[in-house]
Amino acid sequence: MAQRLLGHPPASQEETRWRLLLAATGVFAESGYRAATTRAIARRAGVNLAAIHYHFGDKAALYREVFRLPFLNQCNGFVTLDLAQASLRDGLLAFYTWLFPPGAEEDPMLRQFMRLHAREEAEPSGVLGDAMVEVYRANHEKLQALLCREFGLAAADGEVDRLCFCLAGLATVYSHGGRQAVEILAPQLVKGLPAREAMVARLVEYALVLVGGERARRASA
Repeated sequence: MAQRLLGHPPASQEETRWRLLLAATGVFAESGYRAATTRAIARRAGVNLAAIHYHFGDKAALYREVFRLPFLNQCNGFVTLDLAQASLRDGLLAFYTWLFPPGAEEDPMLRQFMRLHAREEAEPSGVLGDAMVEVYRANHEKLQALLCREFGLAAADGEVDRLCFCLAGLATVYSHGGRQAVEILAPQLVKGLPAREAMVARLVEYALVLVGGERARRASA
C-alpha cells in the first residue's frame, strides 16, 4: 500500500484499500477529521460505503491508518538501512531525508501528508492516541542502534536517548511544528528543491557535530 503512495502500483487485491486511503488522505487534509465524513471518502474513492467498514472498521481507524503510511518500511529508507554497511553520515542522511523529504513539495501525496499533519496540530482529532509514538518507535530504535554503534555501547542509555530526540528535533521544526514560522520568517530555507536539499545536507552536518560532542564528552568522563 505504501508503495503505491510513493508511485509504485499495488497488487490488484489491494486496490480498494488503496483507493480508500488515497481518498481519505485528501478528504482529511482538506476538511479535518471532524468535518470529514466516511460518505465523502467512499464517494471520492468510488467505492461502496461498506468498504470502509470492511477494510478499516470506522473513521477513526481509517484516520490512524492514513497517519501510519509515511512510517511504513516501504516509505522509509532509514528504518530499512543496513547499519553494517552504512557510515554515520549515511545513516544521518537517510534519517533526515525521511524526516524532511526534499521532494515533498513536488509530490502530491507528501504535500497532502504535510497538510494533514498541520491540521492535526491545529485541530487535534483526539483519536490518534499513542499511535504516532508507536509508529515512530522503529525510527527511534534505529537511531539508538546507530548511536550505540558509534559509542561502542551494547544498549542505549539516557544520554543516547537525549541525543536521539535532539537529532530529531533539528528537522521537525521544518516539517511540522514550526514550519509556518519558517515559511514566514525565512522562506528561502524551504522554498524549492535545491533549498530543501541544502537543508538536509546542513542537518547532517549539524548532527555530526552533536554526535562528535557526545563522543568527546564520553571520552573525557
